[in-house]
Amino acid sequence: MLKLYFGNSITIISTLLLGANIAYMLWGYLGRQTIQKWGMIILLFILLHGAFWYFANVRDLYSNSIIFATDGSVEMGLFSVSSIQSIVFWAASVIVWLLGIVSIFKPEYRQHIFYIIAIVSLVQIAFIEGSRIWLYCSAPAHFDYL
Repeated sequence: MLKLYFGNSITIISTLLLGANIAYMLWGYLGRQTIQKWGMIILLFILLHGAFWYFANVRDLYSNSIIFATDGSVEMGLFSVSSIQSIVFWAASVIVWLLGIVSIFKPEYRQHIFYIIAIVSLVQIAFIEGSRIWLYCSAPAHFDYL
């Protein structure tokens, strides 16, 4: 199981960014009384969240899944392009980005938007990381590339 999160340098970076994402969400919630600049908090979270998913997609060989779906010249990555994991990832990402854009024009709702973004992100992370763990437990050969 440690191989999933500490198997190589990319998994280690994505694990550290996963922890940073969760810590940032907790900090945003626990520090809600003292935070003054919710717009900056949202922007930094979207950047941190994007960095995590970049490394998570590299870790899970998602680019291979895209190439496999277009021409089949490489082996598919961990999740296919049409999988529920991919759909949840993209839907949640669109929601996060749209809410980030809305927060630019609606400063009075920024604190609430941060909470919604954090909840959507937690669901996204829990679903995809849970899927990875379930796949590892049911078919560990999929992780031989680590």
